[in-house]
Amino acid sequence: MIQEKELYRKIRFACHSESAEAFHLQSRIHRLRWFDRSDIWVKRDDELSFGVSGTKLRKHASIIPSLQQKGIEEVVVIGGAHSNNVLSAAQTLTENSIKMTPFLLGPPPQRTGNAKLLSLFFNEDEIHWIPRAEWSTCHNLANRYIEEKRSQGINIMLLPEGGHHESALPGALSLMVDILRNEKESGVVFDHLFIDAGTGMVAQSLLAGAAALERKTTFHIVVLADSFTDFKSGLAQVIQQTEKFLHLTITTLPDHHLYYPSVAKSFGSTNSTIFREIKRTAREDGILTDPVYSSKLFLTARKTILEQTLQGNILLIHSGGALALSGFMDHPIFAS
Repeated sequence: MIQEKELYRKIRFACHSESAEAFHLQSRIHRLRWFDRSDIWVKRDDELSFGVSGTKLRKHASIIPSLQQKGIEEVVVIGGAHSNNVLSAAQTLTENSIKMTPFLLGPPPQRTGNAKLLSLFFNEDEIHWIPRAEWSTCHNLANRYIEEKRSQGINIMLLPEGGHHESALPGALSLMVDILRNEKESGVVFDHLFIDAGTGMVAQSLLAGAAALERKTTFHIVVLADSFTDFKSGLAQVIQQTEKFLHLTITTLPDHHLYYPSVAKSFGSTNSTIFREIKRTAREDGILTDPVYSSKLFLTARKTILEQTLQGNILLIHSGGALALSGFMDHPIFAS
């Protein structure tokens, strides 16, 4: 077990760099008016940044200092053309004068949303487009490019999809510390936490951090991009990384449950139910959600709370990504 103050100190040290301003990693919580209850809350990590998704900002808060300490000049980033992590990395790496070279699935037939915003950061010839039929070879192609750059004396590294990298761990762990701050300031202790998982590192780090603190909260994780098996495999890796980072042994994880989205289960898929949820959340809760991540989290949380009659204080973590809505402006939901 580690004490909260010691965990906070280690995270702050890992996220500090003399050559970069520290990222602001505190977000507020407020109540949701769901089911005539007063014990359901949302954590607004979407408010950490306008352009960078909240959980991505947490990961980059420790990735950037790690890159600077290693003298990295260029970073290869792998992902989809509409990836929140790719767009986030373009911003944080550029801000800190580190060249980014994207290896992306595509090109997409139509540039909308994040894919269109990327054109503000890169010329077309700076993007390495990998067709879907060749996507399985993407890492090989990226590593070949890296080897060539290293032979030229360039200090370069690869950032995998979703920023799922060991250097992201301290920033990802900051979410657990920030939730503890929210609890102290509000006087509320959360019995249930809901979070979505793309590549899964922040959700996995949340479990590992809770285990290190011997936290008894029940976690509900909506797995969006991978299978339960992939999530559990990633969790085992993050636990090992956390043990190394905190110099302790994690023997027991808090109670946690994995779910696939209640609708539009394929990653990136949407349907009319998703867009109705986006409109309902905006009109009833004053919150913008995106069709790929947060709207599916909210929908699955509603269903789970009702079906399992969950009791006690409940917290949903809104990870951000509302900029992705810009890719769906032609959808009929915006005209009705």
